[in-house]
Amino acid sequence: MALMPGLQINIGQQLKLTPQLQQSIKILRYSALEVQQTIATTLESNFMLEVDDIQDDMDDISPEIESSSEDQPDASESEIDIEQADAISDNMEIDCEWEEVYSDYGTSQISKTQSLDDYNSPDTYTSAELTLKDKLYWQSDIYPWQGEQELVSSFIIDEVSDEGFLAVSLEEILQDILDKEPDLDVDLADVEEVLAIIQDFEPTGVAARDLPESLVIQLKSLQQNPFVVTATKMIQENFELLTVRDYKRLKKIYFLDDDELHQVIQVIQSLNPRPGREYSPSQGEMITPDLILSRTKNGFLIELNQDAFPRLTINSAYLNMASELSGQSDESKKIKEQLVEAKGLIKSIQSRGETLLRVGKYIIEKQARFFDEGEQAMQPMVLRDVAESLELHESTISRATNQKYMQTPRGTFELKYFFSTGVSQYGSEDQSAIAIKSHIKQLIEAEDPNKPLSDNKLMSLLEEKEINVARRTIAKYRESMGIPSSSDSKKLNRFK
Repeated sequence: MALMPGLQINIGQQLKLTPQLQQSIKILRYSALEVQQTIATTLESNFMLEVDDIQDDMDDISPEIESSSEDQPDASESEIDIEQADAISDNMEIDCEWEEVYSDYGTSQISKTQSLDDYNSPDTYTSAELTLKDKLYWQSDIYPWQGEQELVSSFIIDEVSDEGFLAVSLEEILQDILDKEPDLDVDLADVEEVLAIIQDFEPTGVAARDLPESLVIQLKSLQQNPFVVTATKMIQENFELLTVRDYKRLKKIYFLDDDELHQVIQVIQSLNPRPGREYSPSQGEMITPDLILSRTKNGFLIELNQDAFPRLTINSAYLNMASELSGQSDESKKIKEQLVEAKGLIKSIQSRGETLLRVGKYIIEKQARFFDEGEQAMQPMVLRDVAESLELHESTISRATNQKYMQTPRGTFELKYFFSTGVSQYGSEDQSAIAIKSHIKQLIEAEDPNKPLSDNKLMSLLEEKEINVARRTIAKYRESMGIPSSSDSKKLNRFK
């Protein structure tokens, strides 16, 4: 059959994402820190975009979510009444106009003569922390070193990790010294001599090359007794048997009975496996919450965090300049390009805020009891539930809950923390997996250490709380929380 050229008409539908929609999806996926970085980068390159620092108009701005009462004329005092959670879904609305996503609620506690920028809460002040290297250098400064030992000590201290161990070999330290100080007359024996001195510094057990060496150093500082001597030999000769808790072979090797082995294990367990941990930085990674939930006398108030959502505006000076320029000039085209980019970013951030508020409102409605009672009151909730209620796609809810945080009276939580699958029960409504784990943890914490609760016993105790789950489910949750079985707990408790 011959092939002939021809024309055909096909009718079809095709979905294409506009650049603005693509940017909105990307901004929604970003964490608060990434949004701040995006804004900072755009501010540097786009002269049409600026941050509005004026707060004078904040008095007329209402919070995002209002309570169900219709007789409250002042929108700034509107709140979510968690006590009336059943009425929230029908009556509580969100005003998502961008000009209304900020609130001055609670600023009355700050002196009127003091601006918001000048106010610092007392809990923001922290003292400088002493690091492990600071501690070691301070001791090195007052130690009576001989000759080049002080210089060698600085090279060794630089290689001590935050947990207190020597991060590299002595050979590498010696090579580093000779590379930087080729005229220095030192050898490996000199480095070992300085290391032995540093290992006598505080904290005890610091600068060890491995865990057994650190434990032996700590044992040397204890009062000598038969148990310390035996513990030292165990660590030096049979550390692997200790790590796998092969107590039967240890008793045979060192001719110990149960009571003597118990005393030796107690001595070893009293040691610090990470001697530098107490000097590790205690401040964790700073999280900027996207939403803030505050408790008031009438309920709860949810709002966007101003630090995560700075007020962006268009530079009016450049906008006026654009109107005066010729429409075909290069300057006018540049300004128009910058204007489109600025407006797009503002709209994307506005859309992100509106979506987060809607999701946050649903979470507060669904998990109202959690904020008063804790994890045991957590209700089953999945992405599909939120998506259907808010008439959004599940992928949108996923983007709006991943790496998004809400500051609450019970702490700061990632939004996806409130999502938990439901566990089917026999004749009862589904229970949240998080709630069941919380009940299991509470029961195990209250158990008799000498008689740990078995999975069957836990199942019986949960049934008394009207929580009916299978034994294998309890075992799965116990293992996911890192809790050993009752038989393993007996072995561990025996030598505690």
